[in-house]
Amino acid sequence: MKSRALLLPLLLTLGTGCFVRQKEFQALETETHEKGVILTRVAKENETLRQDLEALRQRLDNALKANADSGSGQSAISDQLAQARGKNDELAHQVEELHKELSQSRTEVSARLDELKRGQTPVGPPPVSVPQDKKAHAAVVKDAWERKDWNALRQLGPEYAVRYATDDFADDALYYVGDGELKDNRPGSALGWFNRVLRGYSKSNLLGPTLLGMGDGYLALHDCENGKLAFSAAESRFPKDAVGKEAKAKLIKIAQNPPGLCAK
Repeated sequence: MKSRALLLPLLLTLGTGCFVRQKEFQALETETHEKGVILTRVAKENETLRQDLEALRQRLDNALKANADSGSGQSAISDQLAQARGKNDELAHQVEELHKELSQSRTEVSARLDELKRGQTPVGPPPVSVPQDKKAHAAVVKDAWERKDWNALRQLGPEYAVRYATDDFADDALYYVGDGELKDNRPGSALGWFNRVLRGYSKSNLLGPTLLGMGDGYLALHDCENGKLAFSAAESRFPKDAVGKEAKAKLIKIAQNPPGLCAK
């Protein structure tokens, strides 16, 4: 009895497994049969289509033979063929034009996407290593100005003025930045740096060049009134120096007011 009790679940399990496998086999057999029926039907349809095409080809051959001696019939067929070829060439030309337009449109879209990407992710100047030593820092500021490396100067000069605001070279660093901005065609930015020299370092040894730079910055913006003020200050403060003489020449130019110099 105990053996039967243990054997019964095993037989049920085996029986269930065999039943499941039998159902899967039957389903697979049914699916295979259905596919065979479909393939047979497709084969018959293909044979029928082949026979129809062969009959059509034969009729066309007979029609051409019948019209071989008929000039009018041959001419009509030739005209139909010519018209068909003409339409085919026209369609081919239209397709080619569409391909060209599509290619051009894709190029324009790609260019606009590139512009949008550049506007969203602007690429700034490469970072510059700032020396920790004060003398080395001052040296690289002046070197960047002499080499006209304006991007490096924009990073090195202001940083020096922040780190060593009371140092004798701090006003030089700010002046170099302003002069660099002016030479790099950024007069508005240049005026901001020159103003920092005037406000923070009124006794700077570069006061004269700073005033000249301010005057040139205003002239670049066609603001002759403020340019005249800057040049007048330079001339009155340094009348015998080269700075004063250059300022005087600029004042004469403003007085002459050549076309395009001053905003109306």
